[in-house]
Amino acid sequence: MGPLRKVSMTVGLVIAIIFFGSIAFITTLTVMANARNLRASNAEYEYLRQLADEQESELSEPDTIRHGALDEEMLGINPDYICWIRVDGTDIDYPVVRGYDNEKYLTLSFNGEENIAGAIFMDYRNRGDLLTHDIDEAFPHIIIYGHNIKRGGMFGGLRKYLDEQYMKEHPIITLIIDDQIIEFEIFSARQTDIDDPAYFLHFDEPHGFYRFADKIDAPLAATQIITLSTCVSTGDNNARMIVQGYRLLG
Repeated sequence: MGPLRKVSMTVGLVIAIIFFGSIAFITTLTVMANARNLRASNAEYEYLRQLADEQESELSEPDTIRHGALDEEMLGINPDYICWIRVDGTDIDYPVVRGYDNEKYLTLSFNGEENIAGAIFMDYRNRGDLLTHDIDEAFPHIIIYGHNIKRGGMFGGLRKYLDEQYMKEHPIITLIIDDQIIEFEIFSARQTDIDDPAYFLHFDEPHGFYRFADKIDAPLAATQIITLSTCVSTGDNNARMIVQGYRLLG
């Protein structure tokens, strides 16, 4: 082997070491930055839960909220606040925002800070009366999105509902909005994709809601549906995990 070839091989080896070393360094920095982001997200939402807890009524029902107090508290922090969500049996206990599109809160926290965990947000197309007492005037289908954090943060807990027994034991989604506590009973949980009829939101035509409800196999008693949606780690960008419930009246 000639000296020039030896030099060439040595230079190539050094370049390869530098290249792969740089990739490893950048990857390590990314992992560390993501970990810091998630810690910051957890701290932020824990603080918000404490604020929400302070608004809990002293009445006998522990989940009854003082009239307007929770909305007023959260709107003071973020005018995009729309409601609070809790899901029975999970760590899902968050304020919900609604932006001008479905991109804004993918990387913005409730406080408006850049964060990979984002926020729990309602589909921007959900407008008007959402949870009015007059069910005939309520928007028939509400969609709420959240990231799938591996350790169960944000909407990561939704995957628990793929276990049918778990779903039977933890059947309730609760929304708190405009002084009301509204409950939805979960009837479906599945891994699907973005073409699922669960993402349908146009009900202008006569009987459109009932055709929609039939497509997703909703109970006959359903008059309003909620869909919770998150991504899944399958390598398919279109894959989704959804949990659906129907509003309990009374």
